[in-house]
Amino acid sequence: MPRPSRRRAAGILSAAVLALTACSGGSAEDTAAETAAGSATPVDGGSAAVALVEPGFLTVCSESNYPPFEMEQGGEMVGLDMDLGREIAADLGVEMKNVTLGFESIQSGAALDTRQCDVAISALSITEERRSVMDFSDPYYDNEVGLVTDGEDGVASIDAAREEQVRVGVMQGTVGETQARELGLDTVQFEDATTLFTGLSTGAVDAVLDDVTAIAEHAQDDPDFVVQETADLDDQLGVAVRKGDAAMLQAVDATLDRIEEDGTLEQIVEQWIPVQEKD
Repeated sequence: MPRPSRRRAAGILSAAVLALTACSGGSAEDTAAETAAGSATPVDGGSAAVALVEPGFLTVCSESNYPPFEMEQGGEMVGLDMDLGREIAADLGVEMKNVTLGFESIQSGAALDTRQCDVAISALSITEERRSVMDFSDPYYDNEVGLVTDGEDGVASIDAAREEQVRVGVMQGTVGETQARELGLDTVQFEDATTLFTGLSTGAVDAVLDDVTAIAEHAQDDPDFVVQETADLDDQLGVAVRKGDAAMLQAVDATLDRIEEDGTLEQIVEQWIPVQEKD
């Protein structure tokens, strides 16, 4: 199963014919901050001063709707990544402020470079390409991908999807998209997770390849959605900071060390991603 990267998993996620459902998530209003170069203020981040875009706040960039990592509930952004951001902010002695942006501006490093945020916490997979434009913390979560169909009679495996050249929906800019192409699948891009799973339910695609935690969240209410197969990935999620921002990186890693040692990380993961074991 996808698991906290820094702690032992508590169980195994069902890998075949696991009935799941898709929920319709609303998008949070884009609250992107204006470029704030020159307005950074230092706070104590341990052995070095951490410069913040806005005094008194750790500004966190995330996508608006990628449950269970980030999503809107009751007008507030919640999720695993939001809880992680609050832990980092608390250790810095400031409050967390969330800025929701398109995933492309986050994963390209543009949001960090233009100082729209101090850190990006948005289920970001650590890749060499992304390392060229941003720095990553130690990983906080390990991931898998799953192939989902609308009904048990859909394409039965990743190999079958490739051989039959069925249309497989992917979310653009994600490791799932990269993995699908490396597997030789016939991919159809979607801008976000909600439209991705809507495309599956309406027949725009024959299957979806995405990380299994997002699949589970989007599939809670539709018993027709089925995970046909999961695949292990060398895919770890990390917190991104501006390239060369050693002080912020040190502060983030210090928080990750703390919440691993005191059990907070495990509690956060178990809250948002309950373990499901196959019978």
